[in-house]
Amino acid sequence: MIFKDLAHEQFYEGNVIRTNRQHDPYRKALFYLLGLTEDTRRNINDLYNFKEDSIRLEGLNESWQTGTTFRLTRLAFNLYTGYTGESEEDARHYSPYYLFDTGLLPYFFEAVKLRYPSYASDLSQSWTSFQPFTNHGRDVWDELEQ
Repeated sequence: MIFKDLAHEQFYEGNVIRTNRQHDPYRKALFYLLGLTEDTRRNINDLYNFKEDSIRLEGLNESWQTGTTFRLTRLAFNLYTGYTGESEEDARHYSPYYLFDTGLLPYFFEAVKLRYPSYASDLSQSWTSFQPFTNHGRDVWDELEQ
């Protein structure tokens, strides 16, 4: 796992332990993302209710939020609960087109790997080439044109 800096690592580890959820991929991804910036670390109580052990959606409306913190908070909330906003207009802000337009992208991928550990356990394995447009060695598109 890669961390942006020591503060990021300490925040992540401290909050996973604080919630007593060391084996919970949902919270691991959540705290990993929310630990990326000083703003989200400083305002964690606006984003997560430790007493109720749940995210605080109203944290998306806080005045301290910036373009970058909106992106990482949206991804964190989405990986935690599948949340994509209250309307169709909101939902588009949860798409990769909007979320991944940031220099924090490598860390976003790390969070996805934390959330889906069974799929990311061995990304170095070689995969068989997928050939979608063949039919027993013949090009399907050539056959359609005839």
